[in-house]
Parts: sequence; C-alpha cells; structure tokens
Amino acid sequence: MAKSLKSRIASLLFAAVFAALCFVAPGCRGRVSPPEPTEEPRVTEAPPVSYEMTQYLRFWPEKSDSANCDYCCSVQLPEFSKSFTAGYAMNRAVDAYLEELASRIETKYLPGAIVESPLSQVSCEVKVSCGVTNVIFTEEHYYEAQPERAKRVLMLDERGNELTIRDLFCNYHADDLAAAAVFEKISGDPAYYPVEESRVLAAIDIKRGVIATEGGCIVCFDEGVLAPFEEGVIEFELAGESLTPDFVGEGKLVSFREYLDIVRFLGFVANASAVRGESISEGLLSEYAATGFMGRAVTELGVRPAAGRIPVPAERFEAMYRACFGNDFPGIDTEAHDIKLIDGVYSVSAAQKDYYYNVDLLSASEEGGALTLTGDVIFGKFGYSNTAFVCHVTVRLTKNPESPFGFTLGEYALSL
Repeated sequence: MAKSLKSRIASLLFAAVFAALCFVAPGCRGRVSPPEPTEEPRVTEAPPVSYEMTQYLRFWPEKSDSANCDYCCSVQLPEFSKSFTAGYAMNRAVDAYLEELASRIETKYLPGAIVESPLSQVSCEVKVSCGVTNVIFTEEHYYEAQPERAKRVLMLDERGNELTIRDLFCNYHADDLAAAAVFEKISGDPAYYPVEESRVLAAIDIKRGVIATEGGCIVCFDEGVLAPFEEGVIEFELAGESLTPDFVGEGKLVSFREYLDIVRFLGFVANASAVRGESISEGLLSEYAATGFMGRAVTELGVRPAAGRIPVPAERFEAMYRACFGNDFPGIDTEAHDIKLIDGVYSVSAAQKDYYYNVDLLSASEEGGALTLTGDVIFGKFGYSNTAFVCHVTVRLTKNPESPFGFTLGEYALSL
C-alpha cells in the first residue's frame, strides 16, 4: 500500500515539476546573497496593493471610431501598482477579464445587436476584505431593446492569484453548500422562480460570481436566472460557516476561524509530507518533512522577506515548530527547503515551490480533549479541473494557544 501511495504522489509531483521546468521567468538573475542576521523580523499582513482607476475604450471593427463603429465598449478598470509582485498578477487577471468580455461581445452582443449604436458600459469597484481583493465589474450591455446587466468579480489573494468560492472557504464542496443555502432562502418565495436546487447550483459562477466579505461571501446571479429580468442581478449574502463542513460553526466542534486555521496548517503539513508519502506519529517528523513544513510556514505566515531570504532567530523558529508538533525541530534537510542556521539565526529562502497539496476535510469527532479529523489529501487547489485525489488522511489535533494555528498535531495517518 505504501509503495502504491508513493507512486501516485510521485506521478503528480513529476507533472508539477515538468510544468515548472517548461517556464522560465524573464529577467531572472543569479541568487542574491543572504543578508547578515539582524533583529527579529516583524510579522505583518501583506499591505493592500495600491491601484489607479483607468478607462479602457474599444471599437468594433478594428480602427473604427465612435462615429462609424458597429459596437463600442467602455470599461472602468484598476491598474495595480507594479511596485508589488502581486500587482503584476492582478493586472494579468484584469487583462484576462477584458479578453473574456471582448469574446462575449464578438460572439453574443455584436451579432445579436438590433439597436442603433450598440455598446457595453462597465463600471468597477475594488473592495479588500480579509486579505482578499475583490475587483467588482458591473456590466450594462445595450444591444437589444432592453439593456442586459451582469456582474463579474475577480477575487484575488495577497499574491494576486484568482480564487474561487472553494478556495475562499477551503472546501471542495463550498458551491454545493452555497446552492443549498440559496435554495433554502428562495424556496416557496413567490418573488423567485420555482427552480430546483440543481438549477441554483448550475447558475453559480464559482470563479466570477462571488464577492468575499468579512464573515463569508456574496453570491451573485445574472438577471432572469432566479427571478424575473426586471429584478436585475440577484445577490445573496452567506455566512462562511454555512459553506464549510457540518462540524464547523458556533456551538460545534470548531469555529469558522479555527477551521480555516486548521486547513491552512494541514495544507503546510501535506506539502511537507506528500512528496515522500510520509505519515506522522506522535508529532515526530523526518528532517525532510520538518524542513519542508518550516520553509512554507515561515514564508507564508506574513513575515516580510529581505533580499530573498527571511532571518528568524533560532529560539523563535524552534519554539514555533515545538508548538506545532510537540517535539523539538529534528534538523535541516536542504533537499526539502533552502534553510541555513547562521550564528543562532535560521535563514529561510523566501522562494516557493510550484506545486501544492491541500487537505479537504470531511468529518470530525472529539474525545478526551483531542480532535480527530478525516479528509482527503488533494493535489492542487480546492476543486479545479486539474485537482486530483491523492489519498485519505486521518488527523489528531489538540488545542494549543501557543501554536500559530491554534493546534498541535499528534497524528497524520495516510491511507488509500
């Protein structure tokens, strides 16, 4: 069984590494020398990326103008600062939206135009919530007798990556739960069409139809889908705990915040252990898994890097590890991550690998103060076309306020 599990993980890892080797970022230079260790780094959240609103104007056919065009498109959009690495990724996401909008114009609005001087007008609003940047485009398309309205949203994380509702709540089944919550709200209400829950699920755009909020999200539905067209775009605000497994919420085994911390914790563990198919017993990790865990934890827990490396005092580094696993740090294995111990300071490379594992949690129980969770290790994000099941996992955690995740891990047992 162990050989089969490692073979499955190895094949997924090879695909990720091969994809990474096929891409070489332009402008790359040699590695920057690590700085001399100084004071303890300050832990902060990544600052919101600044932006300026600009105007995009396009005519069809190409080289026409407002006087002789067949179709006009005017879009208000943000241009994010390129002083931040995330700004480049955010601008790419905006460009991808513009391409998708142009495709809709060329395949739907322009061929179907029956009014004189058809056009699309798009306004934009940017809202930052809990580290997520929502770029909200409100569209109005004037090509038929009645204007068509829609809302398209880019949810971007602190690195500028696009998120789906599944990523937002770290749950492969978040869209199913959202459909159930919306169906419960509209069922029997004469203001809405008498649709089945499956129709609600099919209408949820998990990538472009969701706005992140402080306590959950807003799910947007195009006009005419759940209610008459004159009602316009329909929005439902949903609490985060309603989009997570049934053991999450007030008065249940874990709170919504604890759930998100646990999933993040287990994601770091999965990345560290999956490459070699390692289980964990009594909180004891191999040097390889321990190094991989600390490499990702240090680079993603809000510590700002300097010259490509993050200096962490040994006392703090080792105390953090001990709080997470209840054992001393076993030592560095540089094959897992570039970490060096220099004069009592761990120097951690801020570079990240291009592959990710996560744990999709399914059930939980509590006994003797310990929390036992079961779930699936998945390769990739929560619920994309290339997301792959790797194996099952059973986890035992105990609460520990000293841990950055609020828990200490004792067992992490992989199985097929």
